[in-house]
Amino acid sequence: MADERIESVMEHITYTKGVVGVVVCDREGNPIRDSFQSLDRGRATTLASLAADLVLLAAPLASLEIEKEKEKSKKEEKKSKEAGPSTIEVMRVQSLSYEIIIKCNEDFLLVVVQEPVG
Repeated sequence: MADERIESVMEHITYTKGVVGVVVCDREGNPIRDSFQSLDRGRATTLASLAADLVLLAAPLASLEIEKEKEKSKKEEKKSKEAGPSTIEVMRVQSLSYEIIIKCNEDFLLVVVQEPVG
């Protein structure tokens, strides 16, 4: 069931205008599936590993921002405690050549490489 859903999402994203490729990997950066047609498997593996490292390194930054928000309002603090620990949901990194979007899930990461927008 999960494999069918991953395939469906990957197919939809892969054929979106401007998308170069998609990689689904576990939280440790091990690729599960990729859609790169013109790139070798090593490039997808490297991209998955770097994306996992980036999410791991950025997590403390997200926590700092949430702590700052907690200090502003006790009401927000209560909501934050009810929601549980903070995690990064989406990251977007843009360079001159590509834009990389990383969607985080409890079990895996979805990494989309596309042509820069704008």
